[in-house]
Amino acid sequence: QGGTGLGLAIVNHIAHRHNAELRIDSEVCVGSTFSVCFIRV
Repeated sequence: QGGTGLGLAIVNHIAHRHNAELRIDSEVCVGSTFSVCFIRV
C-alpha cells in the first residue's frame, strides 16, 4: 500500500524549522533509512 508522501513532507518542514537536516539512505530491494540530525547547542 502506497502513501501520499505527506508524512515525509511534514517531517522535512519541521526539520528545517529547527535547523535540522533530513538524511535519507536508500538501497534498491533492501530498504531506506531516514534520519533527522539536529545541531547540538
